[in-house]
Amino acid sequence: MINELILFIQSLKNRNLWHELAQTKMRARFNRTVLGPFWEIFGSLFLLLLLAFLWSKLWNKNFLDFFTYLYVGFSLWRIILSSVTDANSLFSITYNNLIKNIYIHPFVICIASTYKNLVTLLLNLPLIILVLIINDQIHLMSLLYLMLFLIFYFVSAICVTFLFSILCLKFRDLEHTINVFFGILFFFTPIIWEVDQLGSKLLLIQPNILYHYIEFFRGGLMNGYVNSLSIILVIITTVFLLILSLYLSKKFKNKLTYWVD
Repeated sequence: MINELILFIQSLKNRNLWHELAQTKMRARFNRTVLGPFWEIFGSLFLLLLLAFLWSKLWNKNFLDFFTYLYVGFSLWRIILSSVTDANSLFSITYNNLIKNIYIHPFVICIASTYKNLVTLLLNLPLIILVLIINDQIHLMSLLYLMLFLIFYFVSAICVTFLFSILCLKFRDLEHTINVFFGILFFFTPIIWEVDQLGSKLLLIQPNILYHYIEFFRGGLMNGYVNSLSIILVIITTVFLLILSLYLSKKFKNKLTYWVD
């Protein structure tokens, strides 16, 4: 396990490689477009404005308050979903040539994929902060919580990408199961609805770890405060995912080439 942890750290330090892999994918995706990666912002912004308008009218909410809540939560959910979707075919299709022909530790590939998706969130941050300033919701502690969240999220997302990539490579039907599961999970996570609407039934969403990640991100930015339970659960989950990834890396990294078609 110690050796795998060293490999994980070395993979993180190999910035030139995973940065270039991520840049290559982003250039290919937005090739010959005018706005490039900024389509990641505008692609969902108008939909969120429409949803915020409709929901604020239906639930008698302040439009700007609800749009801020919706925009912050959806920005994080979008990169979570992108990470999971990418992981489904990361080893089997996207980087199968690297897995088969060139020895690059799978962690490097997972870091590149996670970084690519994290850039989307970082592109949204200036607009998120602008909306928070306009709505007078910016706090001194917001930057600290944001930095802490990005560290824990980055490590967690790398590990989740690694875990799902291995599982989907070994069990090909799992890709479709995961997509259905996260489609359902979206409606059980407070993104397009507010936690306050649950009232005394708040305990129903406590087992949903994604709620605590989103609460960490959204609460830190919008309120300058995150409840202790969410912080503790995010830390525990990050450590657990890292340990599990290190274990699976030790056990299966040499078998990946045989699983790739």
